[in-house]
Amino acid sequence: MTANNRASFLAICFLAAAIIGCTQTSEQTNNNFNVAGDQGNAAVQIEAGGGEVKTEDPAVLVADLYKQHDAQKSPFFQKDRGRIDKYFAKPLSDLIFRDATNPIDQAGAIGADPLYDGQDFEIKNFAVGKSDVEGDKATVPVTFENFGEKKKVTVSLTLANNAWKISDIRYDHGASLLAMFREAYGDGKTNAPPIKNVPGEFEGTYRVGETTCTVKPAKSAFEVRWAKGSGVETFRFEGRDAKGINFVSEPEPGKYNVFTFTDENYDSGTFSRPDGKVFKVSRAR
Repeated sequence: MTANNRASFLAICFLAAAIIGCTQTSEQTNNNFNVAGDQGNAAVQIEAGGGEVKTEDPAVLVADLYKQHDAQKSPFFQKDRGRIDKYFAKPLSDLIFRDATNPIDQAGAIGADPLYDGQDFEIKNFAVGKSDVEGDKATVPVTFENFGEKKKVTVSLTLANNAWKISDIRYDHGASLLAMFREAYGDGKTNAPPIKNVPGEFEGTYRVGETTCTVKPAKSAFEVRWAKGSGVETFRFEGRDAKGINFVSEPEPGKYNVFTFTDENYDSGTFSRPDGKVFKVSRAR
């Protein structure tokens, strides 16, 4: 082989190596983030476990959440706070942790899987869609079929400390995860954070008209906290009459607030004020 031929041969080899290297890099990049497929195939190259998922694309966090959830490493229904904080912004994270560690009742605040919005599953055509980012807010659509029914979940995220965190999950029937938790546990800005209901007793969380209150027994009386008030109002059992079972307070001399229950489980009734206004009463879920 002449010197000129040898030089030409080496040049061709270097060019071929460069092309192969570029092709491999492109393939690795394209295969690194696959968020479409059946259940369990929301594949992103992120290690499972605690800590933050820092990324420029919030869809990566959403895909990883579904991946860990399907792998039985979900942040829901468990007590590892770090696993919850990895995915969720603090207001929602606090409520998820509360529901796992101190639920309002045995079933907790949500009666379905929070990611698939159902109790039974046969998931097909699962896909995490493209992120819609506006400043430090983003939404990511998730679509799938469950037993042939098309479903859509919209994940809202917020950016904090260079990490996307999920602030809410909205379902195609109009409800949202944050709203369901706040209905059960309040938002921390109320005089009456919801407490557990005790069946058959005047104790728990009640809805009174457009507001709520909590009731706890205290010696021979009952302490009532109003969500839109402050402090405690004390009620006492005043017996039964033709209207029902009565609990009465006297906030001012000669003026009475009265709970009247029409059933012995204390699940429903009325609340009467001194000004004559009457409000419907029912146990809050």
